[in-house]
Amino acid sequence: MFLTGAAIGRALEDLLEEHDELHWATAWGSHMPLADRLVGHAAKFRNVTFGVAFCQTDPDLIDRLAGLDHCYVATGFAGGTFHPKVYVFRSGDRLAAVVGSANFTNGGLHRNHEAAVLLEGTVEDRALQDLLRFADDSAGFGEPVTPEYAAAYRLAWKRAARMPKPARDPAIPKRRPAGSTAASSSLVSMDWNDFTEAVAKSRHHDVPRSLALLRVAQTWLISAPSFHDLERLQRKAIAGVIGENQKSGDDGYRNPDLDREWGWFGSMRGMGDFANRIEENDRYLARAVDSIPQKGEVERHHYDRFADLFVKAFRNSDRTGGVPTASRLLAMKRPDVFLCVSKPNLTEAAQRMGFAKSTLDLGNYWERVIEVLQASDWYNAAKPEGAEGPLWEGRAARLDAILYRP
Repeated sequence: MFLTGAAIGRALEDLLEEHDELHWATAWGSHMPLADRLVGHAAKFRNVTFGVAFCQTDPDLIDRLAGLDHCYVATGFAGGTFHPKVYVFRSGDRLAAVVGSANFTNGGLHRNHEAAVLLEGTVEDRALQDLLRFADDSAGFGEPVTPEYAAAYRLAWKRAARMPKPARDPAIPKRRPAGSTAASSSLVSMDWNDFTEAVAKSRHHDVPRSLALLRVAQTWLISAPSFHDLERLQRKAIAGVIGENQKSGDDGYRNPDLDREWGWFGSMRGMGDFANRIEENDRYLARAVDSIPQKGEVERHHYDRFADLFVKAFRNSDRTGGVPTASRLLAMKRPDVFLCVSKPNLTEAAQRMGFAKSTLDLGNYWERVIEVLQASDWYNAAKPEGAEGPLWEGRAARLDAILYRP
C-alpha cells in the first residue's frame, strides 16, 4: 500500500496496537502524541533505534526513552549519517513494515510532503525478512538510552541550537562524573534577566569597572599579532600577576590602562612558576594563547591545542600550570567563552556544574565547565542592545561575579 503525509502516521499508530513486537530504525524523532503511544508500548520493543546526528532528535523524546529496554541511540555509526526510516512490526510469523522518507517527527508524519509503502506478509517473504534484519542490525550502532546520556544529550542539543552548522555527532561528554547534576542545575536554567540581576547583586565585582578591564585586555590582544608581541606589563596584567608597584613608572605616573584591579577574574599573583613563564615571554605559552581564535566559534580542538601547548610551557618547571592559570588566560582572550576557575569560585562552580572540585583538571575542564556554560539558557541568549551588550560579550568570564566566594 502506498502512503503519503498523515496517512503514514496513522498507519504506524494502527500497527502499534495490532502487533506484538517493534523493530525500528529511524534517523530522528520528535516528542509528540504518537511518541506517548510508542512509550506506552515499550514492552513490545525488540530493537528500537533512534539517530541523534546533528542533534535533530528532540531531547524531550530522549528523556522519555531513557531506561527503556531494547531502546538505543545510534552513536556508533562512523563515516556518514545514520539515516534510515524503517518501521517493522511482528506478531508470530506475521510481519508488517512501513518504509519510506518519513522520520518519526511531527514533520515526517504530519506536515511534510513524504512518501512510504506499507508491506504486509509473513517471515517467509524475502523483502520483509531483509527489513527485519536491517532494523535489528541497526541496533548494533547504538547504545542504551540511560538517564546520564539523556542529560548529556540535552546539553549538546542546546549547544547545537546556537551553532550555524551543528556537528554531525553530538558533543556528548565522555567523562561526566556519575551522578552529575549539571543538566538540572539552576545555573543551566537561569535566563538572561536572572543572570544580569545576579551579576549586579555581586558584592565583590564592580560591573562597570570589571567590564572596562575586559575591554582593555581585548584591545591589547586584538592589536598585537601574537601574545608574544605584547609589552611585558601588558602580558603580566592579562595573566593576573602584575604587582601594584608595576602600575606606575619611575616618575610616579600611573598608566590608566594598567592602573586597574587586575585581580578580578582570578588573581594569579601567588603562582610563581606561571609568573616566571609570563616574565620570560615563553614561546609555548604565547602559542597557546594564540591558538584560541579572537573571533568566531571556539571549538574543542582549539582548546585541546591550547592545553597541550600550555603544559609544554612548564616543561622545565617543578610545578605545572593548572586550571586556574590556564583558564585565567582563556577568560582574558575570550571572555564570552571561558570562565577562570580558581580557589575563590571553585567550590560554588563544582556544586553548580556537577563535579567534584578535587577532580577538575585541564583534561576535563572543557566538558565539566565550558559545555555546561554553553548549554545554559543565559549563555544562549541573543546579544542585547544597549548597555547590556558588553556584559553579554564577557558573559562567561562574568559568571565569576555569581560564583565568587572569598
